Amino acid sequence: MKVLSSVLKQHGHETDCFISGLERNFLSAVEDWKPDVIGIYATTGQETWSFPYIERWRKKLPHLKTLMGGPHPSFDIEILREAEYIDATIKAEGEYAMLDVINAWEANRPIEDIPNVAVLKDGVPVQNPIRPAIQDLDSLPFPDVDIFYKYGFLAHKRVMQVHASRGCQNSCTYCSVGLMKKEWVSGGKNERFNRVKSVDYLCEEMNDITARYPHFRMVNFGDAALNMKHGWLEEFAEKWPKQVGLPFACNVNINYLTEEDIENMSRAGCASVQFGLESGSEDVRTKVYGKGYTDEIVYSIPRLLRKHKITYRTNNIMGSPAETLDDMFQTVEANRILKPEGCTVLLYRPFRSTQLGREDFEEGRVDIGKDIGPSIQHDSQMRREDLREVVNLQKLFNLAVYLPYGIPLVRKLVKLPRNPVYDWSLLAFLWYQHAVVSGYGMFDDFKLGVLNLGQIFGRKSGGTHLYGEQTNAFLDTLDTGGEAAFTGDGGLGEASAEEPAPRKKPTLVERRHIQSKRKSKPKVGAPGGKDVA
Repeated sequence: MKVLSSVLKQHGHETDCFISGLERNFLSAVEDWKPDVIGIYATTGQETWSFPYIERWRKKLPHLKTLMGGPHPSFDIEILREAEYIDATIKAEGEYAMLDVINAWEANRPIEDIPNVAVLKDGVPVQNPIRPAIQDLDSLPFPDVDIFYKYGFLAHKRVMQVHASRGCQNSCTYCSVGLMKKEWVSGGKNERFNRVKSVDYLCEEMNDITARYPHFRMVNFGDAALNMKHGWLEEFAEKWPKQVGLPFACNVNINYLTEEDIENMSRAGCASVQFGLESGSEDVRTKVYGKGYTDEIVYSIPRLLRKHKITYRTNNIMGSPAETLDDMFQTVEANRILKPEGCTVLLYRPFRSTQLGREDFEEGRVDIGKDIGPSIQHDSQMRREDLREVVNLQKLFNLAVYLPYGIPLVRKLVKLPRNPVYDWSLLAFLWYQHAVVSGYGMFDDFKLGVLNLGQIFGRKSGGTHLYGEQTNAFLDTLDTGGEAAFTGDGGLGEASAEEPAPRKKPTLVERRHIQSKRKSKPKVGAPGGKDVA
């Protein structure tokens, strides 16, 4: 949103940003500014949060136009059927699509043919083709941080969030990135989904911010991985300490991380990294999740991080259809061996914008009508007999990792009914690890937690895959295709009586068990006798 604002301001428009949790009266604050257009960022489960506000704003501002962008409308344009709330949606990168829409509305021109935009045509949502992704991130103006830092709470935090890149090297089956790589680009020659700012541009951007907001003491890079581009970290290690000099935390992709990269990050001032373990089972990581890294990588990288005095945290998933409860306790055991300074543990949530999520819906694994709220910390929509144990394990995961005899204790506790004590246990560990271990500041994080208690524990509504009377709307969008999982119709098309239907290809979950039986013998010289694929 910071870059959207800077592009619009660069072209003569006025912009501002309003954060509901930081305004005394969010409704009046927006009304008093008298906007012509309101932009809403939406993720699945939170896509309708703004509708009651829009209804009120339009009574006071009858000329008001509304745009929705972000992950949800980028994969599901059925939201346009809520025409009294949303005039248009933008798919993928929005900087110049939004500028084109604003310019068109200002000049009373139609927006129906603007690339990246979706609108209702004769009552049907229609998505326009995608324009080429912005290849040179240095061509963009610096992000407009002023729209956020007008709030004293944000301007005086210890840590600022910055992005050095767009994209991700991986195409994990539980994540939307795999389909983004197909649907968020135009398909032009040499068009890249993964792009990185130059080190010089990044340092100039940082100095532009710190010159006006000098209170920050640390940087958090919000990128999928700071080691996105080979060789970039070497230049970064030379220039960042001299030109910026702030310590930082970041995500890394351990499948592409070398000791040279770690040395460069240490020289640059890296204090902490986070990486996705997701599962303690190599089979699940490589054959179902598509992460690509073996146990050898998982256990060798942390040794190198410790060698260069960089702390690390892991990301973990509980409750995917690929795993049994014993598999999830294997993830606990892996973390006990790795000894990270913190574990982020999220419940698996099936999204139609992911390969595995599409398969979940097709195979009937999802309780579609169950409302779990918008948070992926709160509950699970998966149909499984051990659901209570899975959700309880997510809450008690850190107890199992860090307490002596934690695993046998938690194996007993997960069988008890769900209760608020387990929820608070999860929150306490999240707060300690984020605020203390990663250096974000205890008081800052405590205030942030108080402001967002509803999100932390999940609201009572907002987390189904149903849309009013159209109970199958989410299933009938462009997300229903199986192209990301398998080409063709998967053997489910029509067949003549003489010619039997082709055999259905195995699902991702089935593939794990099939391939496990076919495991080849360990390669000669493989570390620890493990099969290194």
